[in-house]
Amino acid sequence: MLCQTLLDNEGQVAIRRIQGVLSMAKRYGTPATDEACQLALEMGVHCYGFVRRYLEKHGSLLKALKQADPIIRQLDLYLDVIAERTKENLDEPD
Repeated sequence: MLCQTLLDNEGQVAIRRIQGVLSMAKRYGTPATDEACQLALEMGVHCYGFVRRYLEKHGSLLKALKQADPIIRQLDLYLDVIAERTKENLDEPD
C-alpha cells in the first residue's frame, strides 16, 4: 500500500524508492518490511526513508524473531522425530 501511495504521489520518480522497498523486503524479510510500511502509513509518513531507517534500526531484531521460514521445518515434524527416537530408546533393553 505504501508503494502505491508513493507511485500515486510522485509518479515515475517513485520507481527507485519502490525498488528500494523491494530490496529491503529481500534483506529484512517481507513481514518486517510490511510492518515498517504499515507503520509509515499509520503515522502519515509516506516516504522510503522512514522505512529504510526503521528497518536498519529494528529490522535485524524483527528478522531474528521470525517464527516461520520456508527453510525451517514445521515443529510437528520435529515432535514426531523426537517421539520416535524416544520410543526406540525405551524399547531397547539395558
